[in-house]
Amino acid sequence: MKSVLTAIALSLSALVATSAMAAPNDYHRDHNNRYQQNHWDHKNDHRWNNDNRHNNQHNNQHNNRVNPSREWRSGQYLPSQFSSSRYQVNYKNYRQLPKPSKYQQWYKVNGDYVLVNERNNRIIRIIG
Repeated sequence: MKSVLTAIALSLSALVATSAMAAPNDYHRDHNNRYQQNHWDHKNDHRWNNDNRHNNQHNNQHNNRVNPSREWRSGQYLPSQFSSSRYQVNYKNYRQLPKPSKYQQWYKVNGDYVLVNERNNRIIRIIG
């Protein structure tokens, strides 16, 4: 009788031990699933992003190489990322560039030369 009670006690303790070890993982898994099902991710919700087309163009512009002679036109604004001194060129160093007027500056973007009005940052001319 003593061996039967010992066997039952050991089997019950083993059952309790395995269920206790499984309980925290199951709880966290269930909790995470419930959180993911009930959690509302507003960043990926299209209702918060009214201008998807503009954002896609903006991302594509940064990922791809810009070709000013094809993508830009006179009268458009020069993107601020290209208006730094890094892109500025001196017209004297390049024979094909005419002298810019007052408040105008030449920029070299991916091999194309862009003349920009410094006051309003609008493109005046593009030489590809």
